[in-house]
Amino acid sequence: MWRLLFGYLTFHKLGAVILENFMVVMCIMLDVGFANFTDPPALYYTVWIARALIIALIFQAFLHLRNVYDFRAKPSTPEFLFRLFQALVMGSAVVAGAAAAILGLAPPPIHLYQDLLRITVFLAAWHVLLRTYFGIRPNRKRVLIMGTGQLARKVASEILRRPEIGMRICGFVGDDPCLVGVSIVNPKVIGLGKNIDRIVVENNIDKIVVAVQDRRGTLPINNLLALKTHGVEIEEATSLYEHLTGKIELENLKPSWMIFNDGFEVSRSSLRLRTLISWAVSLLLLVLFLPLLPVIALLIKLDSRGPVFHGQERVGRDGKVFTLWKFRSMQPNAERETGPVWAGRDDSRVTRVGKYLRRTHLDEIPQLLSVLKGDMSLIGPRPERPHFVKQLAETIPYYHLRHSVKPGITGWAQIKYKYGNTVEDAIQKLQFDLFYIKNMSWLLDIMIIFNTIKIVLVEKSF
Repeated sequence: MWRLLFGYLTFHKLGAVILENFMVVMCIMLDVGFANFTDPPALYYTVWIARALIIALIFQAFLHLRNVYDFRAKPSTPEFLFRLFQALVMGSAVVAGAAAAILGLAPPPIHLYQDLLRITVFLAAWHVLLRTYFGIRPNRKRVLIMGTGQLARKVASEILRRPEIGMRICGFVGDDPCLVGVSIVNPKVIGLGKNIDRIVVENNIDKIVVAVQDRRGTLPINNLLALKTHGVEIEEATSLYEHLTGKIELENLKPSWMIFNDGFEVSRSSLRLRTLISWAVSLLLLVLFLPLLPVIALLIKLDSRGPVFHGQERVGRDGKVFTLWKFRSMQPNAERETGPVWAGRDDSRVTRVGKYLRRTHLDEIPQLLSVLKGDMSLIGPRPERPHFVKQLAETIPYYHLRHSVKPGITGWAQIKYKYGNTVEDAIQKLQFDLFYIKNMSWLLDIMIIFNTIKIVLVEKSF
């Protein structure tokens, strides 16, 4: 679980966020010496620190919601600068509004706007400089990729897209002499696998990523073992790709990797606890949304003829078929002539009210009843219809593994991948679903919930 945390955040990103929080608190604490206080010093400073932490967390929440912590964006990118500007404006507005409504939340008004000015200037400069540092810092881990195939190229592309992870690709090694000197992705093939000892020494390599697809008789096991005992880190490309992307690459996936690798196992007590939490949260959400349900039902009836609810058969855990209920967002009998078809993003069958229900995901509220019945969980792979499951299982390897856990209302694939309605989209989503099944934990579930809130409340509005 902790390996997942640091693999997903990276020590550099986590350290940057913690340091940023400390510096924002310091921006506010500068005013402590100028304020008059009558409370005991210990209580006075405790209150100030608590206020400062709340304000810092408010700003960091908006920075997260606007994806400012995605360090892949260059500091000069207009999109990044606009998202940073939005986050700082929204954070300042919320802090100022909260200070007006709850006077105890913020420092005295005479200092508030000075604090907001300091914080916004600091955060703007900090995030620009941070991205510049991640792009140019010299002390990167020197990486050699062993292999020249599709998997090697994919891993190299992901490393190049993520300067914050602190890796520098020195080149590739392969078995074809004709490829030596040829640029693959960006770095070149700098030698042959049989000369890996010399290549590692000459290029001062820190880490070797093994991306050889056919290893029978071609992998220099003894050389790699000797290098590992001399301090060179050795990692399999499939595992590194998983940590970089949050998905498991299917093309070169072998059953032995899934069997002997960490993950793909959850204790029964953990499953019972997840079921209890899903049930409790779903019940709470139903109670919160209860006043909204009659309004949605009335709008559906006024907009088009037909029932308020729409039920579909879906495939759940262990292949069990259940009925999933949603607020109807399409015209009645939309598939009478076509049969089961994937819904498109701009589907002409969707009603006027249905467009808004889908955009806000309010059409999915009745699915909470499936969680209470035990057919679904709050978090897990999205359940698919039996017609498509049969098609996809015949086309995509390991597709049946997504039915080893209960399906969910939201999931890792939903927050990491765009809306999809093709076989290729299903393959991409399966890779994310396999990552979730392999790494199931309360930590991953919390990350999914926070990102689901971000997608529904923010990304759908900007």
